[in-house]
Amino acid sequence: MSVQVWFAQDEISVQPGESTSLSLAVENVSDRTESYTVIPAGLTAAWTTVTRPNITLFGGSRDVIEVVIRPPAIHSTTAGPTAVAVRVIPQGVPDDAVVAETIATVTPFDDRRITTLQPVQRGRRRATYEFMVENHGNNLASCRLHLVDPSERVDGTFDPPAVGVAPGAASLVRLRLTAQRSFFRRTERQLDFEIEATEQDHPPATGRATLIQPPTIPAGSLAKALGVAAVVAAIVVAWAAVVRPAIDDAAADAVDERLAGADSSTATTAPEAEPATTTAPPVSAVVAEPITADESGEPVSYRIAVDVGINQDRSESLSIEPDSEFLLTDVVFQNTNGDLGTAQLLRNGELLYELDLGAMSSANEFQPRVTPIPFGPGDNVVLAVNCLAAGRTTGTGCEIAVLLGGRLVPVDR
Repeated sequence: MSVQVWFAQDEISVQPGESTSLSLAVENVSDRTESYTVIPAGLTAAWTTVTRPNITLFGGSRDVIEVVIRPPAIHSTTAGPTAVAVRVIPQGVPDDAVVAETIATVTPFDDRRITTLQPVQRGRRRATYEFMVENHGNNLASCRLHLVDPSERVDGTFDPPAVGVAPGAASLVRLRLTAQRSFFRRTERQLDFEIEATEQDHPPATGRATLIQPPTIPAGSLAKALGVAAVVAAIVVAWAAVVRPAIDDAAADAVDERLAGADSSTATTAPEAEPATTTAPPVSAVVAEPITADESGEPVSYRIAVDVGINQDRSESLSIEPDSEFLLTDVVFQNTNGDLGTAQLLRNGELLYELDLGAMSSANEFQPRVTPIPFGPGDNVVLAVNCLAAGRTTGTGCEIAVLLGGRLVPVDR
């Protein structure tokens, strides 16, 4: 054997997603000059980088090479001790290759996320939300769920109230939300709240959602009702100011004419005058018809998600059912990791929305619509994303989604 190799450190501790350097000593124990190739070996070869993969040593000389290991911050990186190996191959005698090993202890790390499947719901007082508790770390997550609302306008119960999630797995949880009673509300009210998954001695995972409460008395209906009341009031005023005085004047004139005829009569006995009677014309009552909103169609929501690498473009699409028209009323852009780039929403290639991901103030950007955007049967809805940078230091790309809410109206052919 013409070479001896060993690590200066017998055991080290490494954090997934972070780099750690090792010193590898290589000694030429022969009496002639030899060149060597240094390559990673073993199960950790994908994590290991040799700074100088080729060296040349004189006989009896020694050199130290820096070896860098960086375990990836993914759930499959098992926590605990693992062997780090490097193979040194003499170029003159490849069969005399030797392997140096040391022990690296991979520490546990947390990467827990809450993905809300319906980040925006509409309802007067109650709504049901579904969300996923995801564990992207390398240790078991035992989390208890909490509803966070500093304004104390909403409350709710979770089913189940606590979850245990293995590394790389996810668990579905339902939240039954109840809002405080509101007796009179002329406009829509937006209630924002957070869902939190906590475990002692671990950072919490947080997700955001919104409840949109419709007005108890729509502004349009109130205006129409006031208009009807104004018409009724005008009719009453017209009756009191014009019609009734005219009837009274006509009755008085008729009485005066009869009295004048009685005075000029030569008869000794005046005929008994018939009493004058007046009959007022009937007034028809104006009754306001109940005003109902057009609620045709079935409430429906779509979700389009795009995963794209850094400095890359990618798009995903869906098609509207061939026998229905989709009326878009709610648009929610989701950027749970705070990625940077641009997201576009298109209809058959026509740009509807363009959003700067870095300018989003929260993970869910709600874009309400007063007038629905129609999508015809078979129309394509496209979400296009240009990723500039990942929001998390361990991220490799952008994870962007859009939630489309509205009504699906059948179309007669």
